[in-house]
Amino acid sequence: MGNEQSSTVNTGVKLRKALTFWDLLFLSISGMVGSGWLFAALAGAAYAGPASLISWLLAGVFFTFIGLSYAELGSILPFSGSLVRIDHYVHGSISNYLLGWAYLIGSATTISMEAEAIIMYTNKYLPLFSTESGYLTPLGILTAAALIGIFTVIQVIGVNIFGKINTAITIWKFIIPTATVILLITLYLHPGNFTAYGGFAPLGWTAVFTALIPSGIIWAYEGFRQALEYAGEARNPRRDVPMALVLSIILVAILYMALEIAFIGGIDWSKIYLPNSKGQYVIPIKPGDWSDLLNSNWAGSPFYSELYVSGIVVLVLWATILLIDAWVSPAGTMGVYIGTTARSLYGLSRQGYYPSIFGNLHEKFQTPWFSFIVTYLIAVLFLLPFPTWYQIVSISTTATIINYLAGGPALIILRRTAPNINRPYKVPMPLLVGLLSFIISSMLVYWTGWPYLGYIFVITAFGLPLLILGYRKVIGMGYGEAVAFSAIFWIALIMVIYYGFVINALPFYEYWTAFALILIGGITYLYYRSRDGYVSREIKASTWFISYMIVFGALSYIGSLGMGYIQYPWDYLIALAMSIVFFIIAVRQGFETKEIRQVKEGNLPIE
Repeated sequence: MGNEQSSTVNTGVKLRKALTFWDLLFLSISGMVGSGWLFAALAGAAYAGPASLISWLLAGVFFTFIGLSYAELGSILPFSGSLVRIDHYVHGSISNYLLGWAYLIGSATTISMEAEAIIMYTNKYLPLFSTESGYLTPLGILTAAALIGIFTVIQVIGVNIFGKINTAITIWKFIIPTATVILLITLYLHPGNFTAYGGFAPLGWTAVFTALIPSGIIWAYEGFRQALEYAGEARNPRRDVPMALVLSIILVAILYMALEIAFIGGIDWSKIYLPNSKGQYVIPIKPGDWSDLLNSNWAGSPFYSELYVSGIVVLVLWATILLIDAWVSPAGTMGVYIGTTARSLYGLSRQGYYPSIFGNLHEKFQTPWFSFIVTYLIAVLFLLPFPTWYQIVSISTTATIINYLAGGPALIILRRTAPNINRPYKVPMPLLVGLLSFIISSMLVYWTGWPYLGYIFVITAFGLPLLILGYRKVIGMGYGEAVAFSAIFWIALIMVIYYGFVINALPFYEYWTAFALILIGGITYLYYRSRDGYVSREIKASTWFISYMIVFGALSYIGSLGMGYIQYPWDYLIALAMSIVFFIIAVRQGFETKEIRQVKEGNLPIE
């Protein structure tokens, strides 16, 4: 289905093979060590107290298994934008497009978050751009848009230049938080913070899991995938991509746990304030009130505030260095994600999902220039409704995690449909690794909680008509019919959003049933309307993800993270069991696609 389209992409220009193992490793590290270290330590403590240390450890273990799946997949399919293309090789176009659409949302919002992080820290020396608690002013939003524009231009000029710049930036980014850890632990440690205020888990042990998404802990690890995104520009992708993936996760996990220890240990409760009715930060926080850290005057610049109020000369001076890093760390990650989003658009275009202009490369710079322009516009658009880092992190995290559902099933399906393909890296115990990768991704999706998970599923479904408009000829639909289908689908979803989420005029069972019927009805219509047996098989192979959204949305509502009709741990066990069921369904629905047959024959897609 996508093969016919992708062959029409015009380019005799190929992506430049310029990146070494070290470039790929530093790209992944840079993707993970951005604004996450500047904000997630405070947010983790706010959601789970000292037990957030376990949250960081769990997240590192989780991403190791997810990364192992993608390490093998990346060695088989070393293409730029590969994360939005992998499911296409095992399930075809429909599910891959929906997963890729969600991923684009997550990737684009990350760019916005990193720009916001830079502006938020400027409040300490130039309070024109944001408030103390981290909300950007109109001038701050304009400045963030300008920053995104500058880094977009740098990326367009060339991956070779950016790869070398990013390597230098990443070395800096690793040194600064490491030095911050050493200074705080040796000069300003308050051990009592780990046990004195409600114990090690003051908000309960369930908070270890529920903190993962809204605190930004999971989001902080998601940058591991950068080695995959730039695989098409690597000198030796089959060897270097898997090594870079796994090693980057291990190194960053150690760093983030050390940062959480340093931050919690450095809290002096007597020097943190909450706002009064006039927005003035003059109300002392109650010692041990972990949740209110998010509302405090520390929220806009956590580590800077902690270092500065210590009164220790060395730490105060280091706080100034941190203000510099508050530009460098997010800027490096922002640059990486601008490239990630553009290459995702490029990858979707190469599969034929978008017009060929998204896949065209600049003749001089060998980069997907139009995709960079669209990336800039999307990232700036997200600044408007979410003017602070803490608001957007849950949406960005879960939208990206949804795409990771594809990795585990793809690993197993390709072992079946392409057993003899060259695998420079073969993951041991693939069935176990693939199953764990899917379960972990699925549980992270579930821990997003209601209503945010509902929002994200509806937004994901909203992208389906865009695919139909692009594939109408392949499906056998005329232009008028495709437009009518899209209009009806969108209008129906808008009504669900308005009556179900905005004004709450309908009970859950009514609007979620309506959502389910819209999805099922749309897919059923496309299935019976298709005149091509191969296309019909692709549509049928997408039903695992369509069903997944319906079922997990409902479970999220009735579970402990929603209305609480099913309490912990029973809802967790049900989510775990359903994850296994959907993994089996996804694996069974996989088949030998035209594209994987092309790869097996050695005729790799033009990059």
